Amino acid sequence: MNTIAFNQQLSDKLNEVLNPTFYSTPGKGEITVVANEKKGLREYRIITKDNKVVDLIDAYNSKHDADYQKLVDFLKDYR
Repeated sequence: MNTIAFNQQLSDKLNEVLNPTFYSTPGKGEITVVANEKKGLREYRIITKDNKVVDLIDAYNSKHDADYQKLVDFLKDYR
């Protein structure tokens, strides 16, 4: 599977599991995840390489909560 297809598949699964709290959009080499909330802007970048998640970057150094931990736990299967 190529990188774009992997990212699309992972993004679709993220949206199934984490919606409505987070929404993800795939790109080449990364997936952008944003929070669907009014409390504050949260954005994360999931960096992928060779069909694996290699890094999770918090774009705004936001406070991590239970939703963030759910995202991290979900991604463990893809590392």
